[in-house]
Amino acid sequence: FFLRWSMTFTKTSFFPCEQQSYLQKEMLAFTDYAVKDMIAMMEDEHDTMASVSGYNPNGSLSLSYDDVPSPPTNATTKANTAAKAENITRGKNLEPNQQLNGDDITSREPSLLHQRHKPTSAKFEYESRAASSERFTKELAERCARDPNLDVTFFYDTAVKDIVTTSPSTNDISQKRSVTQLKTNRGVIHIPNDAQVLVAAGAWTPHILAQMDMYAPVYPLKGYAMSVSAEEILQSSSSKTTLEAKDLPSRIVCDKYMYTSRLGDEIRITSIGEFSGWSTDPTPSVEKEFRQEAVRQFPQLEPFVNDAKVMCGHRPYVSDGILLLGRVDSYDNLLVSCGPGSNGWKLAMGSGDIIERLVSGTTEDEISNELGFDARSFSPAGRVVHSPIFTKICRARWGVEKKKEKKPLREGQKDVIGG
Repeated sequence: FFLRWSMTFTKTSFFPCEQQSYLQKEMLAFTDYAVKDMIAMMEDEHDTMASVSGYNPNGSLSLSYDDVPSPPTNATTKANTAAKAENITRGKNLEPNQQLNGDDITSREPSLLHQRHKPTSAKFEYESRAASSERFTKELAERCARDPNLDVTFFYDTAVKDIVTTSPSTNDISQKRSVTQLKTNRGVIHIPNDAQVLVAAGAWTPHILAQMDMYAPVYPLKGYAMSVSAEEILQSSSSKTTLEAKDLPSRIVCDKYMYTSRLGDEIRITSIGEFSGWSTDPTPSVEKEFRQEAVRQFPQLEPFVNDAKVMCGHRPYVSDGILLLGRVDSYDNLLVSCGPGSNGWKLAMGSGDIIERLVSGTTEDEISNELGFDARSFSPAGRVVHSPIFTKICRARWGVEKKKEKKPLREGQKDVIGG
């Protein structure tokens, strides 16, 4: 699977065609639209989402250490490889910014005064924002569950083990398939004739679609993260670690390897990790170097960094760097939303808007005319493809061969996922 994915990734990274440049331009236009939609929600004074999710509008500092080269390590080598994936998805960076040098950097962000080697320059992207995707998602789910007008049902701890679809007629090759059943570890979910099925499983999207013999060009980039509490740091009684508010990062602070965000009380420290399949277990050597790099960036936080739990998550990367968003053309009731890569969850509301419009019957052309970007650019057509032999091999390797389900849904539960 990785070989097939990486061949397309390499081609579009190093030998992009003219069409690739156009698609990246449309991705930028869509990203701008999606981010504005997200910011509008966060800055709505009548909405509590900003406070719940730790919304921080203080901008981003990208640091450079031109005169202090970092020695190559296993972690930094993997970060360099992953950085290429970062660039293919992100394209050109059009964020408005201000160049800072010398003392101007630490004046803007005093927490950097603790660094042994001070940055020589920095790019201050003053319109950048940050928030916690985890808290945002949980709050959004709770709002959906509470609102009776939405009629949403969530099934937690429910794994899709098999997917039943119709077969196209041999007499009509233009006939499309339909998803009719989801076989889970808790029973069978029947799909009504008028229902639409959306696969938005992040890096696990290929595993879901492979059960329909469909190949999706998505591979996980495993990222490393830890969180420390600003309140706990400031309340620390140890004389060696007594810090003031100015000693803690107040915005996004990033460099070549590290990305730290201030999200209310949470100081979230992250780094690009590795391409290592779908495991979310930290690799010990990478975890060690991740902690070392975190201490390098903010040495005053060393005791808290050493005690923090390291967690891993997946960034879903599409091999050509372009979001998968829209209908699967060989099915009449199947859609996909996956692959934001480095753009992450900031595309969530924009992607949801596009999917809602498509499910409601709006065409891609109508969406494009109204919103000002080419919605067809993100179509799964030609990228999510029927590939029965290949996906069978993948399923065998992943250990997710189709099995009989044993446990039915609990009595009284709905057998359709509302949304």
